[in-house]
Amino acid sequence: AVTLTKANIDEIEDILDLAEEIGVRRVVFFNFVPVGRGRNYIWLDLSPTEREKVLRTLFREMKKRRGLQIISTAPYYGRVSMQLSGGEDVAPTHFYVGGDPIIRAIAEFIGGCGAGRIYAAIQPNGDVTPCVFMPITVGNLRKKPFWNIWLNSSLFNLLRNRDRLKGFCGKCPYRNICGGCRARAYAYYKDPIAPDPGCIFNSKYWKELQNQQKVRITIPK
Repeated sequence: AVTLTKANIDEIEDILDLAEEIGVRRVVFFNFVPVGRGRNYIWLDLSPTEREKVLRTLFREMKKRRGLQIISTAPYYGRVSMQLSGGEDVAPTHFYVGGDPIIRAIAEFIGGCGAGRIYAAIQPNGDVTPCVFMPITVGNLRKKPFWNIWLNSSLFNLLRNRDRLKGFCGKCPYRNICGGCRARAYAYYKDPIAPDPGCIFNSKYWKELQNQQKVRITIPK
């Protein structure tokens, strides 16, 4: 697994060459989200244009390297896969890319960002959060059973309704197979249903963040 940032996006082919050389069957490219200590490295986050180029590169490389499955945790990979394959391939979440008709049939249910929808995170002290990258505590296992938190958390139920997403994310035709990275929305706006500024369709929000000097464009020397 590799986390993609501005520092290594030009090394994708080298990484994949190494994976094939040592007999790896699957490579997962993680979606860098500037939370926790990552806030100190916010300048490493990819711009929407960089991210779009990277995801298209990953899909094309997977088609060339038939013995290697290439996965991305970026929810937009679902849209990119559909666009580049003419709707034949789906990447509904972090474990699969391909044309299985059963997976395609449920892609809109399990697709894209799974925070509070198909997974949650449990911290060492029992706190439950929607995702390891979204530090919003919705309950604690020492006080309530997980099933109770999973079914009744107002935040989880909000995240499950993508029509409630703000900005273009809420009306995007690909929202049910993507939905944007809710952790990134929270990282930049402190609002888990805000527009995801990492998507090419939300480039205007990224530019606004740059103008507010919340995002640095180049890697510091």
